[in-house]
Amino acid sequence: AAVAYTLQIYFDFSGYSDMAIGLGRMFGFHFLENFNYPYISASVTEFWRRWHISLSTFFRDYVYIPLGGNRVSQLRHILNLLIVWALTGFWHGASWNFLLWGLYYFVFLVLEKYVFTDRFQRTPKKVVSHLLTLFVISFGWMIFRCDKLSYVGKIFLGLFGLTGNGFTNYETTTALKANFLFLIIAILACTPLVKKLG
Repeated sequence: AAVAYTLQIYFDFSGYSDMAIGLGRMFGFHFLENFNYPYISASVTEFWRRWHISLSTFFRDYVYIPLGGNRVSQLRHILNLLIVWALTGFWHGASWNFLLWGLYYFVFLVLEKYVFTDRFQRTPKKVVSHLLTLFVISFGWMIFRCDKLSYVGKIFLGLFGLTGNGFTNYETTTALKANFLFLIIAILACTPLVKKLG
């Protein structure tokens, strides 16, 4: 479910953005790309430079920079990030799951900036960093999708088979086998590979 929703939300948002770009060109308008293969990111910071670029740019230009951006003390910078990500969460809806989702990314961005820095950048081809980033993003989408905050903990435990129901079941395995090829095609479509082949 985490992988499927991660793919669905990307194809939904990126798809309608591409439609807007194409329709705009038909009428002589030029709209900038809004998604730049975000799932190939090797960090959460990079992901947010590639995902929903128009929204990220809006918050950067009209909230983050007027607050002082990163040209302030470390504590003030962290506060600026907190404000931006709390607002980003509320921008998506007046619900606790959206606020938690925004604060979730705030925590990871602060950790990347001030704790882990480039620790994973030294790994071969950034494989470890990329896999960790994908996990953070996929779980983030589960928070985004949850109607009730009480579900978040259950989902996290479920990702590791710790809910007492096992890691998988017959229904899940059957669905995965039936849609495996489609899943692989969808994953490849999230990368620049298709564009390069065309």
